[in-house]
Parts: sequence; structure tokens; C-alpha cells
Amino acid sequence: MQKTARNLAVLGTGLGVSAVVGWLLLRESKRSRDDGPSRILVRSQTRQEPEEIKEIVLPLEALESDEQTPDTPAAATEDDLTVIKDIGQRFADALHAIGITRYDQLAGQTPDDLAARLAPHVTVRAQRIRDKDWIGQAARLASGQTS
Repeated sequence: MQKTARNLAVLGTGLGVSAVVGWLLLRESKRSRDDGPSRILVRSQTRQEPEEIKEIVLPLEALESDEQTPDTPAAATEDDLTVIKDIGQRFADALHAIGITRYDQLAGQTPDDLAARLAPHVTVRAQRIRDKDWIGQAARLASGQTS
């Protein structure tokens, strides 16, 4: 019995010592890799004279069609999407970011597609869009109904 206990004590001590030595060696090998200064090599480009920028000429009709008359400001073409229940300013901003600014545009969406398009801007599930009836509310507002 004493022989077994002594053998286990020697084995345990040996394992403990080898674990500590292994840890120290690993730490030292990591330190030797991180101690040196880092060098970043950059290739310098030869300086070239800038090319002449060519003038872009658009047809006059395209410029005239893009101009807005003072009677129709940009805000008049946008609907207040926050009127829809469950759409706050954060969701309205996200809808504007994906190009939806009017009720009829929102009414033409499907919940799954809308949730996927909004994903880079806000987190909203398609089920929430269905449950809160964003698309139905937008369709009613686009058609002029208030309730």
C-alpha cells in the first residue's frame, strides 16, 4: 500500500512539474515572437503628373427634368411613415435609407422582403411587420382612408 501511494505521489509530482515547465516554455516562445519590433514595408510610388479631368456634358433635357420647381419641395413627395402604428423615427429612418418614403411604396412590399432589406439598418422580424400590419396600414393611408 505504501509503495502504491509513493508511486502515485511521484507520478503526480512529475505531471505537475512537467505541466509547469511546458507552460513556461510556451509562454517564453510566445514572448520571443512578440518582443521584436514590427516593420511595415511600404512601396513608394513614383510621382506622376495628374491626368487632365475631362468635362462631362449632359443633355440639357436631363438637367431640366431633374430640377424641382419651387412649388414642389422634396419633402412634399415623402409621406410621414411614423403615422403608421409601430413605426417610430428609427424605423422610418431605416425605411428612408432603403428608398421607401411613401405609403404606396411600403404597401407594395412583402413582410419577408422588407425585413431582409431593413436588416442592415435595424433589427425587425417579418412576423412583427405582419402582426402590426405595416403593409395594410400603408395601403389604407395610400388610398386615403384614415382608419
